[in-house]
Amino acid sequence: MRALVIGAGVGGLTAAMRLRHAGLEVELFEKQSGPGGRCGRVEFDGFRFDLGPTILLMPFVLEQAFAAVGRELSDYLELTRCDPHYRVHYRDGSQLTLFSEPQKMAAELERLEPGSSQRYLDFLAHGKKQHDTAFEHFVTRHFGSVFDFVTPSNVPEIIRVGALRKLWPHVSRFFQDERLKQALSFQTMYLGISPWEAPAVFSLLPYTEATHGIWFPAGGLHAVPLALEKVCREEGVEFHYGRGVRRVLVEGGRAVGVELDDGTQRRADVVLCNADYAQAVDSLLPEPVRAPRVAKVARQKFTSSGLMLYLGVKGEVSGLLHHNVFFGRDFRGSFDDIFEQHRVPKDVSFYVNAPGRTGRGFAPEGHDALYVLVPVPHLADDGPDWKVEGPAVREQVFARLEAEGYGDLRGRVVAERMLTPHEWETEHHLARGANFGLAQSFWQLGPFRPRVTDPDVKGLFWCGASIQPGTGVPTVMLSAGFAVDAILSATAALRSGEAA
Repeated sequence: MRALVIGAGVGGLTAAMRLRHAGLEVELFEKQSGPGGRCGRVEFDGFRFDLGPTILLMPFVLEQAFAAVGRELSDYLELTRCDPHYRVHYRDGSQLTLFSEPQKMAAELERLEPGSSQRYLDFLAHGKKQHDTAFEHFVTRHFGSVFDFVTPSNVPEIIRVGALRKLWPHVSRFFQDERLKQALSFQTMYLGISPWEAPAVFSLLPYTEATHGIWFPAGGLHAVPLALEKVCREEGVEFHYGRGVRRVLVEGGRAVGVELDDGTQRRADVVLCNADYAQAVDSLLPEPVRAPRVAKVARQKFTSSGLMLYLGVKGEVSGLLHHNVFFGRDFRGSFDDIFEQHRVPKDVSFYVNAPGRTGRGFAPEGHDALYVLVPVPHLADDGPDWKVEGPAVREQVFARLEAEGYGDLRGRVVAERMLTPHEWETEHHLARGANFGLAQSFWQLGPFRPRVTDPDVKGLFWCGASIQPGTGVPTVMLSAGFAVDAILSATAALRSGEAA
């Protein structure tokens, strides 16, 4: 049995690794010159940056994926726990540093809101229940239909995890100080969604940070797809980099292979697509399947985008931690601007990653590599002109860093790249430039999210950020696992002569 995989992102690599281990012949096609997808790498002038994700949560999911093919994660990745997690800077000049160590964390909380340290423990206890329930009943399960989701046993769990409530009111039950509410709800931006739109179940994110930790792979997050690629090659996966797929070949309602950009056709028993779902639906599916699916996707909510600055700086920028967050003046208003008004906030919030604080090899000797992510709206007809807004946002970032005491970096930048939503769409093939794909509001979770099995084309399967269970490196790996299980079931039926 032969499987063709489209896309060498984390999902495609995980699936290819497991399919080959299960005995299928596997070929993987990737438009870019190397692995990673949005978990790729940016290199220029001696500086090295992660392209997208820089925070790794839930390493146990990675351990399970490697164990599924008889490997130990530690043989392929060196992980370091980041503690402190990050420092949050507020516009009033105050700061909050988040730690794993309970006593240090308690002291930080009490400094901003007396009595909050005990309520923080209550918040984490609630987050543990949400985490454990969500993983047992939802995150690690694939739902073929809404009837699999809304069962007599599941409905109480849906209510218990807070899927029907919003995160911001939930966090507000535990804390009065607005700064603490912000610091313990902004993690939804890891998913590209507002705390006012995200279900309360996502309080499992700050719980996960506090208990399971924030991790850094040696070499950056791009080390994850590199490790997956290494196992794939050991297993015998055949890679084709620099070879994009033009369309999925469908005959009699079944996927039978792919046509490459150069017109070459490759035949197979199954096709697995790890390309951005919305972009792939529009470009890879045949008519008449394409048109109604594109219309359906257009009605769905997308995540935010990000304006990226990759900065090579002369000398180390002292005072920065590995992870640093800077909130603008109007926390809620900034989310309304991004998600409702499709405009750049007047005073942007942003995140700065300084990987040299934990790892080596990101900058030449005597220099610093700074990665800056500014959440901005995805592309829309009424959206910003990025030729104007890009430089303006850049200046906001430099001005804020200077105001926070990190010096005037403008004259110290010796190498620089900027990535706007347009580049996310055109260079990295993400529909609307939405970094995280489809949003994870309640009506786009579980069975309301695209399934790994295509509803119209037999033999076509999906995995990735927009597929169940959702966005993020660990959850995309779970998505790949769902797809592999479905493919192995389908190929077993084909082998036995049954209709898949």
